[in-house]
Amino acid sequence: MDTAASERSSETTPLSRENTEKSIIPIHTVSQTFGTTYFLVQTFGTTYFLVSALLASIIPIIQLSIGLYFKGMCPIDQRIPTYMIVAGSCGLALAGLTIFLAITFKCLIADSTAMNIVGSCGVCLNVLATVLISIFLFIWFIFGCVWVFNIRSEVQFKDKSSGNYCNAVLYEATFVLLIISIIWAFLQCCFSCFRQCCSTGRD
Repeated sequence: MDTAASERSSETTPLSRENTEKSIIPIHTVSQTFGTTYFLVQTFGTTYFLVSALLASIIPIIQLSIGLYFKGMCPIDQRIPTYMIVAGSCGLALAGLTIFLAITFKCLIADSTAMNIVGSCGVCLNVLATVLISIFLFIWFIFGCVWVFNIRSEVQFKDKSSGNYCNAVLYEATFVLLIISIIWAFLQCCFSCFRQCCSTGRD
């Protein structure tokens, strides 16, 4: 009887240990098996990304407010207030998605299993939507630059009955925000490259 009991014990012990090992999934295993999810964690689950998204949301708020308030006040090119409205709306949507991603990955980074489940469902759709909106905003930004910069030498702000009139606040704000967006994108690229180089150096 003792021999049979010891055999049953020796058979069940490895199984329970194996089940225990399978139930605990460390983060380094996730990084090897689920490379895409690990990449998303390293990209979106940082304080830097969250702060950048919060700061970047200021620009679309200003764009949307100015575009709506001065809509129809730019006869020289009515596409300028339209540009501001669309850029502001899509920019706010993009900021909301990126902030959600940052908070999600920061909250779930310690839970590898939860990260795998979420990363394979809603978060992946969120990432896809973020990429698509980013591509659209980039193309829309190019259009905005063309519309605004092309009339720089022709626009005037005094005679409202003139075909070359545009509200000064609307035009100048659009012009300045385009410049700020270019500078912001350049600084983000430089800082991201710097962080990547520092991370590679530490590894």
